[in-house]
Amino acid sequence: MSKRINIMIDDDTWGVLGRIPAGERSRAINEALRDWAARRRRKDAAREMDALRTQLPKVSADEVARWVREDREQGH
Repeated sequence: MSKRINIMIDDDTWGVLGRIPAGERSRAINEALRDWAARRRRKDAAREMDALRTQLPKVSADEVARWVREDREQGH
């Protein structure tokens, strides 16, 4: 279901949007907003992972390689 909203757009943004044919503007705005939301979610997730990383103990590359080798040997 679609929702109608009213928004304020800066003149420079309207200059870009005004070049899009009237029947395609909603689709263009929807796509742009979905892309923006996806980027925002990725940035938020990366920020959360960075915060968690500071709380976790340091692990050496050798230890990670050992874990991977053990996991492979167990057939995972």
